Amino acid sequence: MKKIFLLLIVALAFTSVDAQVNPELNKLILQSFQYHPHIQELNKSSEISEIRVDVAQSNYLPTVNGTASYNYVNPLSQTTIPISATESRTLLFQPHNNINVNIGVSQNIWDFGKTKAQIERAKADLLVSRQNTEAAKLQLASQVIGIYYSLVYLKSAMQVQDTLIAFYERNKQVIEGKVKQGDALTVDVMNIANTIDQEKIRKTDFARQYDRQLTLMMYSTGTSFEPASSEFDFKLASRDFDPQSSPDVIAANYRIESSLADSRLAQRNRMPSLVFAANAGDKNGYQPDLDKMRFNYLAGVTLNVPIFQGNRLRDNIMIAQKSVELSEITKSNLTNTVMKDWQSALVDLNAYEVQIKNAESQLTACHEALRLTQVRYFRGVATYLDLVFASANLQRAQLAQLQYRYQATITSAELLRLQGSKFWQE
Repeated sequence: MKKIFLLLIVALAFTSVDAQVNPELNKLILQSFQYHPHIQELNKSSEISEIRVDVAQSNYLPTVNGTASYNYVNPLSQTTIPISATESRTLLFQPHNNINVNIGVSQNIWDFGKTKAQIERAKADLLVSRQNTEAAKLQLASQVIGIYYSLVYLKSAMQVQDTLIAFYERNKQVIEGKVKQGDALTVDVMNIANTIDQEKIRKTDFARQYDRQLTLMMYSTGTSFEPASSEFDFKLASRDFDPQSSPDVIAANYRIESSLADSRLAQRNRMPSLVFAANAGDKNGYQPDLDKMRFNYLAGVTLNVPIFQGNRLRDNIMIAQKSVELSEITKSNLTNTVMKDWQSALVDLNAYEVQIKNAESQLTACHEALRLTQVRYFRGVATYLDLVFASANLQRAQLAQLQYRYQATITSAELLRLQGSKFWQE
């Protein structure tokens, strides 16, 4: 039991908030906990586990039963007793109608630790159930964060497209004026019109993805919510990591404790048990008046000693021991997997941060290049293709920067999930 409580303290120690969540996103995360069927399912499973602890503890309490029985017996055992030299009497040993009404009490006096082992196993299973719920909440919170910032990214991407389309529309009007003046060709108008159509198609694709993310938001939170924020404001606060803080590793530790408790229970089942039993009530069948109901009682103790049960006890002990070994191997494998996932995600985050910085300088250069190209085009030095090329470079730089920020945000959320940090505000 000390190990179980120690694991619980370790789990609580790593539930501090390591990231600030904006109120809008925080509300969605908490709403998903109330709405999502999987979380409700796990909560109900935890409630069942709590009841099982009460059931195990109830073995310390006495059992009281009320019993009423009726039996009709025929023929009856009887004998003839001579009363005098000329007279005899038939004596019945029981009546035809046998009635018995009583209340019985049974109390386990000593079971050599079997009840205690059952309680320990039930409590260990409860910790596993609760930790599974916490791990599922972290997973669901990461999912909601991914959907939320996907919407932010796609909304910003559509705004980039709107800006680009508006830019091409303005230039289309300029080119149309140049065609009328004889300074440009009609094919230039056709080319820019085709470019506008292509950018509108790309915006439509972004809008399609946006609607799909709204559907996922409805599935996760029960509401089709469109974020008002346009910033990627979710940041990782700490890069320190202990694999023992991972919700999956904590759950594996609890499963080991559950297996150990099951092993202790299997070993205790070989021990005897001493039970006190008593009952009192009314029944008939007493001489000399067999049909008269009379008060009666009994009390005693029973010692049950397992001697041979077809090797079932021995096999159950072996199964429990193998389960402990399996749980320990599973934890070791899981710890390695968590460390691998953490290191991979951290490498990705570092790369995204470098790419964000590079994209910022690239974006500045693209803005300046487009400005100079516009000036040169209006003066007749640059061609329409130069203008399209410069605007396309700016668009790619803007979308790339959005993509890197989005990926960095999702990776930060994954790192916090691996840390086991409750980054929502409760």
